[in-house]
Amino acid sequence: MTSGVGRVSVLSIGEVRLRRHNIVGNGTPMLWWTFTSRRWTDPLPVNVVLVEHEQGWVLWDTGQAPASADTPREYFPGGFVGAVYARQVDSTLTPGQGLGEQLELAGVPIERLTLAAVSHLHYDHAGNVGELAAAGIPVLVSEQEHAVLTGKSPHMHGVLAEHLLDAAVQWRPVTFAPSEDAALVDFAGAYDIFGDGALTLLPTPGHTAGSMSLLVRRSNGRNALLLVGDATYDPSLIEKAVVPDVGDRKQQRETLRQFAALRERLPGLQVIAGHDPRAAELVA
Repeated sequence: MTSGVGRVSVLSIGEVRLRRHNIVGNGTPMLWWTFTSRRWTDPLPVNVVLVEHEQGWVLWDTGQAPASADTPREYFPGGFVGAVYARQVDSTLTPGQGLGEQLELAGVPIERLTLAAVSHLHYDHAGNVGELAAAGIPVLVSEQEHAVLTGKSPHMHGVLAEHLLDAAVQWRPVTFAPSEDAALVDFAGAYDIFGDGALTLLPTPGHTAGSMSLLVRRSNGRNALLLVGDATYDPSLIEKAVVPDVGDRKQQRETLRQFAALRERLPGLQVIAGHDPRAAELVA
């Protein structure tokens, strides 16, 4: 297989502080730790990844919208759901860290993108789809995750539909199909974006029911990359099967098992998490 992948760059769209249970869980019920936790983590980056392919530039995740940091009371819902957000996440976005600005600094303005794909629809991963819509950039999302967006109670799944259902957003729901790729035997299916095996979407549920990851295969001796969104916050936790106290813990453990198996099948594979401070170093 000849890879059409060129440059891969990690961009930071601000930072978030979380609770420890968002990262390392012990089975404590989510509502309990949400309203009893007293300490925040250190600030963690909101990573998006820019991938150059011979058929165009691909953006993985879109980061958080400026309003989520600047005017959180207006951006997030009110009531009980809003209280959960206020207790679980604390966003910051300084001048120059917006998605458009970061892409300009990388030399790839939004208009040059061919497509984007989002790991899942939480606000810090899909928050800037409106900017892509303005430029006519299609956004790939798993079919299951898209069903939550258009369902009856997206807020209960952590999806802020009011910020994502702009009619101009060109959603492209992805349906996974069985793959003949021997390296992907542990996954329920796959979606080859360009048909050359270089960029392959994989279903990796657990954090959300429709979460997906992106396998990036590079040539010239460069390590393959697995971009995983929030399937883990720390790649060192994969073999230990340590999962957060958010989402479906059983599904998350199975997803980590699949990651560990893929590491064995693709020696040197680097797992790139959505909030890992080391992400830029790992893709180099």
